[in-house]
Amino acid sequence: MKTQFKAQLKSKNKLVIFLLLFSLILASCAKQGDVTIREAMEAYRRQNYEDAASLFKRALSEDTNYSEETICNFIANIYMAQGDFAEANVYIERFLEKKSDYRMLVQLGRNYKEIGDNKKAAESYNRAISLNPKKGEAYASLGSLQIAEGDFSSAVENLKKAAEFEPKIAVIHANLAVAYALSGDKDSAEDEFRTAKELKCENLEEFRDRAGM
Repeated sequence: MKTQFKAQLKSKNKLVIFLLLFSLILASCAKQGDVTIREAMEAYRRQNYEDAASLFKRALSEDTNYSEETICNFIANIYMAQGDFAEANVYIERFLEKKSDYRMLVQLGRNYKEIGDNKKAAESYNRAISLNPKKGEAYASLGSLQIAEGDFSSAVENLKKAAEFEPKIAVIHANLAVAYALSGDKDSAEDEFRTAKELKCENLEEFRDRAGM
């Protein structure tokens, strides 16, 4: 899961860099902060993350064509790339002060889970659910957290909602199977394991081991 997370993060970072570079080219009148951002991106390209983060932070206090939340998003990604989830959350929280965003709230929750703050992780997932109760990602993340905490009945309810909104995501069904099994409903667990297998869930045996099946 962590390898997949890093791959997704790397892909996301490349996209952010491309969009920023493209918008810089289009900008008819670059401001001082835009120059700083260009320097920050060059530092990031060289994998000099410390300088990149420092330059982006400097851009926050300069006149620029970029919004504060855009810059905060990039700083957060730099820290996540280094595994510093606590510092990343400082800038995700700052982003969210300016703009409510479902995916950023889910990422905030995952980062809190990484550093062991399950209470804040759950709060972040619930904020995401309140913002958009028709998406499955936050329900799935909350359900997974609740399995880890031993709250299996709540995990079942949230993972069922996640599966309702994202029926083709194998890992959701696998986690739901684990939640069912640990809550004592082995038949429903087997049904979900079959669905997860049909959807070609990776590491399915690991989920079965967690479920004791």
